[in-house]
Amino acid sequence: MGRRKSFQSFKRKYAWVFFIAPAVVVLLGIVIFPLIFSLTLSLHEWNIIRAGGWTWSGLENYATILFLDPYFRTALKVTFLYLLGTVPLQFALGLMVALILYRITRKIIGFLRTSLVFPSIMTPIVVGIIWRLMYNPDMGMLNYFLKLLHLPPLNWTGSPLTALPSVMMADIWEWTPFMALILLAGLQALPQEPFEAALVDGASQAQVLRYITLPLLSPVMIVAILIRLMDSFKTFDLIFVLTEGGPGMSTEILNYYTYKYGFKFFHMGYASALSWLLVVIVTVIAMILIRTIRSRGIYAAGG
Repeated sequence: MGRRKSFQSFKRKYAWVFFIAPAVVVLLGIVIFPLIFSLTLSLHEWNIIRAGGWTWSGLENYATILFLDPYFRTALKVTFLYLLGTVPLQFALGLMVALILYRITRKIIGFLRTSLVFPSIMTPIVVGIIWRLMYNPDMGMLNYFLKLLHLPPLNWTGSPLTALPSVMMADIWEWTPFMALILLAGLQALPQEPFEAALVDGASQAQVLRYITLPLLSPVMIVAILIRLMDSFKTFDLIFVLTEGGPGMSTEILNYYTYKYGFKFFHMGYASALSWLLVVIVTVIAMILIRTIRSRGIYAAGG
């Protein structure tokens, strides 16, 4: 009888283990193990098309990347140019669209919101193909409109001057609606009391936007920027379809540079080290933004 009671007590206390165990096993299999494997691989030299196994190199891959690889610095520069050219514009355009939709009557808001979703739910490969057709120097739609305006046609993705802005344009088109929907949801969740008080006090629309709407919306704005910033670091599909990193290295961001070393040059250890450096960069930026969110939350609570 005592054993039965102890077993029942054990079941009540630790039944949750049996429910979460499958999820933990899956997590270990598809997340934790690849992380440990790639970290271990980054400390070795391994070319999969050559005979021989892993050769221990310690931190040599990291030292080579940081101090001896000029192409890494070029890819890092292109990555930050890409981020600076896409995320701020997506945020600004998304905020404008969200503010406009917030003012629209409820009868058509559902239709407009659904229409906004379409670019973001497309796979990046499809988006890349669509824009590649529009960028075609001979039959593309964009050069057709330039001809109508009596302007010379452009080699959008074939020139070092226009290739990166062309990829940015496609990325902005795809992800601005996503930013707009997040900000619109934030606007609709704001408390109405401060706006009613401002209306009674005779505040203008510009003053309401500057002193009430934007400060209250700032946590949502930072989260939206954080999501897009982390996602932009992982951009691969658009670049693969539109330019393949070229011409030269003008559109080769870190993610594509890592892919090229791993699956074109087959230096798997070096590619793993590149991927871990990318993880560190993204983590540092994310921690800075998260700390900003927390400090704003503490400030709001204290005020």
